[in-house]
Amino acid sequence: MAGILEIFGLGDLVGFDLVFGISALVGGLLFLLWFVLMMVGGAASDIFDGLFDIQIGDTDLSFKALTFQGLSAFLMMFGLIGLMISEMDAPQALSILGGLGAGGFSMWMVSKLFDTFKELEQESTMELDNATGATGTVYLRIPSSGEGQIQITFQGAMRTMDAISADGVEIPTGTLIQVVDNVADTLRVREFKNTDLDKK
Repeated sequence: MAGILEIFGLGDLVGFDLVFGISALVGGLLFLLWFVLMMVGGAASDIFDGLFDIQIGDTDLSFKALTFQGLSAFLMMFGLIGLMISEMDAPQALSILGGLGAGGFSMWMVSKLFDTFKELEQESTMELDNATGATGTVYLRIPSSGEGQIQITFQGAMRTMDAISADGVEIPTGTLIQVVDNVADTLRVREFKNTDLDKK
């Protein structure tokens, strides 16, 4: 670890400055990794999104900011701002609070940015009826009595859409699904099994 810190000019840090430095380094590298994965192929980054998404019980409570992108942004800004304040000879408590505030704000901004992208995507011209019968995968776990998100391709584009379980059962992240119909801009889906192909 010391050798890695030396490479990035952080070898002289001690105490909380070292914590800030490592946080900024890890967050920056993770954010860079996500960016590269998005450039190579967006589907690759979905692996990380599923790891860091949190859902509680069967309610529609998903902390969308706690994605791979949000967590990496938090670590990066917590470290950078915390270290910057500490270098100004400010009290340690102020450095920590400043870092936490910056990290929390960056996580919130990432969440709002993705919400904006989602709204723009859904505002584009599309007929949800055309999605009926389409297959895709679960992006955010669909609880038995709440909303999750799926990724499907219809009308020639990959889309991330809100979805609920048509059978009232939980559908885990990554599960192959098929769209049954839609209700008020929300797609109703069920798990798509190999036996469904045999029936066609």
